[in-house]
Amino acid sequence: MSWSPLGRPVRVGIFEYGTDAINCFRKMPRKPCMKPGSEVEIVSMVMKLLDWQWEVIDTEKEFGVVDDLGRRLPDGNFSGIMGLLSQDKIDMSGLSLRITPARMAFAHFTFPIRYFQQVYIIKRPPEYDFRNFVFAPFTTDTWLLLLATIMAVSTMRFACALYWDRRVGSKFSMYTNSFLETFGLMLRQRVQDPTVVSTMILEGFLIVVMMSVSQYYQTTMNSRLTAPPSSRIPFYHQEQLIDLLLHKKTFLTYYYNYTLEGTTVKNEKNIKRAMMINPVVVRTTQEGLLADINKGAVFYSPYDIEFLPQPVSVWSKEQGLTVIRDTAGIYSYQAFGFSHSNRKLCQMFNKALIKILPGIPSITLAPGYEIKMQPEDVTVQVKKTRLSLTKHLVQVFYIFLIGCGISLTCFAAETVFYRFKVMQRQRVYQVNRQESDDTPECTFTPLPY
Repeated sequence: MSWSPLGRPVRVGIFEYGTDAINCFRKMPRKPCMKPGSEVEIVSMVMKLLDWQWEVIDTEKEFGVVDDLGRRLPDGNFSGIMGLLSQDKIDMSGLSLRITPARMAFAHFTFPIRYFQQVYIIKRPPEYDFRNFVFAPFTTDTWLLLLATIMAVSTMRFACALYWDRRVGSKFSMYTNSFLETFGLMLRQRVQDPTVVSTMILEGFLIVVMMSVSQYYQTTMNSRLTAPPSSRIPFYHQEQLIDLLLHKKTFLTYYYNYTLEGTTVKNEKNIKRAMMINPVVVRTTQEGLLADINKGAVFYSPYDIEFLPQPVSVWSKEQGLTVIRDTAGIYSYQAFGFSHSNRKLCQMFNKALIKILPGIPSITLAPGYEIKMQPEDVTVQVKKTRLSLTKHLVQVFYIFLIGCGISLTCFAAETVFYRFKVMQRQRVYQVNRQESDDTPECTFTPLPY
């Protein structure tokens, strides 16, 4: 025969709450209920192991408490289920409560049955568009450097064509041809053969460098064209979210003015800064929250990690919502609470609860209750990488600088050599002219007839 350590049935306070308490839980334990809710089912199992007498207290009907597990009030007390426990109006909560130092001063908690982490619900982001990939492989600095390279090499080819080859025609036309030839050379096209050593060295090093650059470019384009679809997630961790809040690129929305809990001391300070310039938008209805989320807002709340195996999951396909689990965030524990005067009752409950702890995930994920969220991207996550000068092309840049140095050295040497030959020809010309001036004039005497 069942009994009660209190001399009366243990009062278990419950209100209808998601899949934790549903359907016919109000009739328990007098009448059986096939699906009373995952957490009510756990309480019922422990009560059967202890053979205790207990009764369900519908907090909505008895005290008007619904959808409120316990908020800290300005006077230091708690509202909701926590308030009922602190006032001994119920003996235990039939819904798990988050364990915090403030709550532990007003109630006793069992062993944790669920583990929560901070999650953020956002509007489903669009996928990365890999069609616009022409300029995507390189950073802006790299593209500017390639343009500067074309201009510099074109200028040197123009100088060689003007001074060494002595081409005839418009200088603008000569520079244009030099520019197009340089561009064609970088694309590995056939161009006019160089006529001097400096141009030969410059084009040789340019070909070596462009072999690597073009291979980088083609590989990146191929990877973008064959990459699996990936969602454009705006942030993954709290620090990234705070940065968006500070720049007013998004805003927070919640049922009441609840400050986001910082995962680090730095984040705590930055959250206070962000809330001063970008406060939480309070909505009392789910429709209002959904409207804000569709406008770009972020809804935040702790959630059971058992239901979110992936960092980014689908929250609702019908509503177009995505949930992000902050894997770098702190874990919080949830457990059943007992009133402060029922410490021994909590200890006795723990002894029976520990026997079913390993099977709790099977209960919460049973048919009719919660399910594991589907990953947002079922394929391999794509890492977006843009080739930069400092991280990827620095060796190629050094090779090109060496080639430019050698080419300029040869150009200077050829200039000196050219000037030397010109001066030598001028001296020879002057000597020959002087000799012709010193030669006596030859007189011609006609022969007599």
